[in-house]
Amino acid sequence: MDKKALFLFLLIIFSLKYFDGTFGREGIMKNIDYGYMLIAIIISIPYMFKKSGGFIFPIQLICAAILISILMAKYTWGQGFEYSTTTIPYMMWFVFFYLINNHIPISKIESIILIFGIIYIVLFLFQFSHNGTVYFGSQQEFKEDRGVVRINFPGGGVFFLSCFIAINKFTNKELRYNFLWLSYAIIGLVITVMQVTRQVIFVVLIFYMIHFLRNVKFIYKIGTIILFSCTFYIFINSGISISTGLVNQQKEDASAGKDYIRIQAAEYYLTKFNSNAVNKVLGNGFFNDTSNYGKSLILLGENYGYYLTDVGIVEVYIVFGIFAIVGYLIILIKSIVIPVPPNYQYLKYYLWMIMLTSLTSDFLISYNFLIATVLVLCCYQKIYESEKAKQLISSNNQLNLNEIHNRYSSI
Repeated sequence: MDKKALFLFLLIIFSLKYFDGTFGREGIMKNIDYGYMLIAIIISIPYMFKKSGGFIFPIQLICAAILISILMAKYTWGQGFEYSTTTIPYMMWFVFFYLINNHIPISKIESIILIFGIIYIVLFLFQFSHNGTVYFGSQQEFKEDRGVVRINFPGGGVFFLSCFIAINKFTNKELRYNFLWLSYAIIGLVITVMQVTRQVIFVVLIFYMIHFLRNVKFIYKIGTIILFSCTFYIFINSGISISTGLVNQQKEDASAGKDYIRIQAAEYYLTKFNSNAVNKVLGNGFFNDTSNYGKSLILLGENYGYYLTDVGIVEVYIVFGIFAIVGYLIILIKSIVIPVPPNYQYLKYYLWMIMLTSLTSDFLISYNFLIATVLVLCCYQKIYESEKAKQLISSNNQLNLNEIHNRYSSI
């Protein structure tokens, strides 16, 4: 592994905070973790304005919003700058500029992501089979819910991205070992179901089905629809604890209507939380759990069920302000209008997944997803720049041909 690939490999480990392992939360392991991320951010800043086009401007907007948010936490809540280190894992956006200016092949990025996807699967199965003790994540993510011991395992970004890479490679006729890629994709889907998050299960299933439908002959399209429909029907009506729990939870939430706790939480944060007009534009800054700001948010969650992490894009707005929202909106638009070759459709799937789940999840902002998001946009940017370069070369060649034609046609 070369130096740049090793740098990226370690960066993923540290940005995921060792998959939020309990062993890395204090002492020297935490210091190494935050120190490495800080160095990566510092060396990335000089590259921020060296390129333009593609996804660069919206990411610059998000980075600016994050920097301003540190000041806003001090201005609004009196949260001292000594707490600003809390923001470091959420500043991985800056690393995007280092990655697009230093050549790391997309194929190598894919390989690294797949390695971390396998690590995720192994660690999840270990934690699932040892759910009596929390090794990764926090105790609040371990609970008897929806018919199973529900474990929202940290580091989901690299996991879901690796699953989307797997289905792309499975349908790539130029690659071998299709059975292995299909097996990986199926295992990924099973683990997604085991984590019992309805919205994520639905979105992942949709993208799996869309991908297979667009890459097979008509007769296989019909077969794919029938297979997915039958599998879904059998699962929902199987009577097993997970399916029964999912159905009951869906009925309960649907019957709640406007009283659904996440709707109430979003309404509160949007209408009552911001203390002044400045916060409505620039946000409140990111919170440290031990500051007065952080303690206020913890109390809102414990006393009223208003957890900021449950309201998705509202959290982005409350913490980082309107400029970050604009940045995400531009990224979404560009992900729709900028094409990618068929073998890189997984880039769109991942971006659309975190956008579609942004109403009730913290995937847009969580450090468990952020490094994967940065890598997806890095690969997307590389493809965009490559296509622009090809178009420029083609245009120049055409101009040269026209010049030669004009010169000799007059003889």
